[in-house]
Amino acid sequence: MTTTRPTASRVLAALVTGVATTAYYATPDLIRSRTARGWAKAGLAAVTLAASIPDMRAAVAAGRQELATDGLRLDGIAVPDGTGLDATEPVARAVDENRTSDDAPAPPRDLRPALVAGVAAATVAVSAVGTVAFERWVFRRGERLAAAGRPLAHTRAALVLGALSGALSLIPADTDD
Repeated sequence: MTTTRPTASRVLAALVTGVATTAYYATPDLIRSRTARGWAKAGLAAVTLAASIPDMRAAVAAGRQELATDGLRLDGIAVPDGTGLDATEPVARAVDENRTSDDAPAPPRDLRPALVAGVAAATVAVSAVGTVAFERWVFRRGERLAAAGRPLAHTRAALVLGALSGALSLIPADTDD
C-alpha cells in the first residue's frame, strides 16, 4: 500500500470545507435572525461547493484520460486502434458465438429505465430527508444546550462537524494516484 500526500490545492479545499462547515453549523450562536441565518448558510454552502470544483474537474479529466487511453479489449478481436481485447474465455466464447454466457449476470442495460429512474429518485429523496433530519437534530440539540446555559452551544458541535468534513475531504479518491 502506498500513501500519497495530498496536493496543496486539496489541503486548501479541505481547510475551506472544514471552516465553512464549522461556520455553517455555528451560525445560530452568531446570527439570531432566521432569515439572515438562512442567507449566511446558503453563502457558506456555495463556498463549500466552490472549494470542491477543482477536485471535480480533476476527476472528470482523469476519467476522460482513462477512457481515451484504455480501449475495449477482447482476446483475438481487433479494435480499430490496432489493439486486441484481453478477456476471460467465457466472455471471448460468448462474443465469438454472438450470445451471452450462461454464468455471467445480466447486464444493467437490461433493467427498465423506469426502474433505474425510480431507484435514483428514491435515493435522492432518502438522502434529502436524512440530511434535513440530521440538521434539525443538531439544531435542536444546540438549542437545548443553550437553554441549559451552555455558552456557544451550537459551536461545539460545529467544531466537530467541521473537523470531520475537513478530514473526509482529504481521503484520497479512486482517481488519485
